[in-house]
Amino acid sequence: MSLLQEAGDPVSRNWLLARLKESGHTTTRARLNRALEFCFTHGLAVEGSRGIQWTHTTSPNLLRALAKGRRL
Repeated sequence: MSLLQEAGDPVSRNWLLARLKESGHTTTRARLNRALEFCFTHGLAVEGSRGIQWTHTTSPNLLRALAKGRRL
């Protein structure tokens, strides 16, 4: 998931798949979705209208927003 960390801005699943392919680490969309779901479940990343973004932090405000926020 270092791609998400390095991106800094929200990115799409297609962007992630393309970057993985460029680096020789291709995967299927289903496998990517499972990895992302793990990140979402553990509060490491979030998905919004603009895409997926790495959010691992111990910020109380963000953790509260994750806990109370709307799930898509």
